[in-house]
Amino acid sequence: MSTTVTALLVSHDGARWLPAVLDGLQAQTRPPDRFVAVDTGSSDASAELLGQRLGADVVHRLPESTGYGAAVAAALDRAVAPEDSAWVWLLHDDSAPHPDALARLLDAAENRPDAAILGPKLREWPSLRRLLEVGVTITGTGSRETGLERGEYDQGQHDRMADVLAVNTAGMLVRRSVLESLGFDLQLPVFGNDLDFGWRAARAGHHTVVVPDAVVFHVEAAHRGVRRTPLTGGRVRRSERAAALYVLLVNAPAGSLPLRWVRLLLGSVARAFGLLLVRAPGDAVDELMALASVYARPARIITARRRRRRSATVPHRDVKHLLAPFWVPYRHGLDFVTDLGAALAHEAADVSSARRARSPAARAPLATDTGPVPAEAQNLPEDSGAVARLVTDPAAVVLLVLFLVSVWNARGLVGGGMLSGGALLPAPDTSAHWWSSYLASGHDLGTGSAAPAAPYLVPLALAGAVLLGKAWLVVDLLMLLCVPLAALGARRLLSQLTGSRWAALWGAVGYGLLPVLGGSVQQGRIGTVAVTVTLPWLVHAALFLHPARSPDRRARAAWRTALWLALA
Repeated sequence: MSTTVTALLVSHDGARWLPAVLDGLQAQTRPPDRFVAVDTGSSDASAELLGQRLGADVVHRLPESTGYGAAVAAALDRAVAPEDSAWVWLLHDDSAPHPDALARLLDAAENRPDAAILGPKLREWPSLRRLLEVGVTITGTGSRETGLERGEYDQGQHDRMADVLAVNTAGMLVRRSVLESLGFDLQLPVFGNDLDFGWRAARAGHHTVVVPDAVVFHVEAAHRGVRRTPLTGGRVRRSERAAALYVLLVNAPAGSLPLRWVRLLLGSVARAFGLLLVRAPGDAVDELMALASVYARPARIITARRRRRRSATVPHRDVKHLLAPFWVPYRHGLDFVTDLGAALAHEAADVSSARRARSPAARAPLATDTGPVPAEAQNLPEDSGAVARLVTDPAAVVLLVLFLVSVWNARGLVGGGMLSGGALLPAPDTSAHWWSSYLASGHDLGTGSAAPAAPYLVPLALAGAVLLGKAWLVVDLLMLLCVPLAALGARRLLSQLTGSRWAALWGAVGYGLLPVLGGSVQQGRIGTVAVTVTLPWLVHAALFLHPARSPDRRARAAWRTALWLALA
């Protein structure tokens, strides 16, 4: 009996890509035996294009609220008879197959009769050469892992057929019997359904194989936000992250679920904090909202896990090798820290460039060329280096002097025991004490107090976490280095207010000495010192709330102001 293939295409507002997709589909060297298409409430000409090219009788229209899995199931129920299709070839309206893609997939299926799911190599459309996926898996933190470098070009370096956890539904060739028995999870209408399906198929004893010789070009319209639907909403990142958390929690082994539950919670909070540092408050909110949307519905997780137990025939240890190694999230964490440092460096460079552009030398007319340049001066770099800038910048010199004076005055205190005295109590053993104090509903003050804890405990606890829980070191650094820290914030604020370099510098010096001259340091008032250090940053952030600023700048200023206000 010959192998039969039904091409199943799901579309939603894909008229801009469908002509090329349908051209690629009809140009296959081994054409599909049957076609069926589903349009989910497109507002453009997608349904008409499908009807013109494939025939109106094979195009089915469903409401725009229909998810991908429901659309596939409806197409199978309405248009494909089980005895007429051994294989189903899934395609998106933004995935254009190479002319020999299906032939390559079927050749691989013949060579690997144990394979139930096969997927092509995905390249970016329209670049056509940049790799997107050669199989996919998931990390312990829920990240989608392709094993590719960002922006990696296809040079044949991954052209090896291999077993994987999952392949993308854009170009997936799957046995109809497997697709019908497992189906897609309807709780994953857009994102994550390929990972979930592959994971469940592996637990059911099926093999998923990636076939790099078969190529499909993919726009990733939903992932990139090019296409918005009621199912993805306006925040694509939130939908993707919620799907990733759901997939991990419903498929992970039961023994690791409590630890994984806590790990994902803490990891999401840490990731949101990192996004705030790079001034991406929208992404930070998406991270937390995705976490809340999954964790607020534990019954959904329990029900999904029960369904997966019924279809699983092999233990989790037999599919563990298909998951990403345990160290991959830490590599991603290192990449995130590197990106964070790069973003902060670029921001500093932008500020420096803007400052140079406002300088009198930059506004002066360019000098005319007066003749040949000496050979020894032709290749001099434009920038003389960080050390030269540090030495020649009066502000840097003053701040450095304040720092050195603070360190010199504290030379007998560092290592001489915990700082205490006046209003400053000895630091707790670890920074965990600050967290517990901040989260506690009551405090042992006199007969007891229900007043909220001081807000400055949060930055102290965060700083303690960075310093490996050494609470005493946080207190020492804050009290001993408050002068240069306060001066640094004041100079940034006064530079914005006065526009004068020297006025800002002298004002910064005066403000930096305020904690000492005002007696806050001598009396051990750590709260007053913390407020003194953070106040200039609060005011500086509030300056950009002015209506004359751009909406994006005002939005970023709003969250920074709220953050500093909460801490101060």
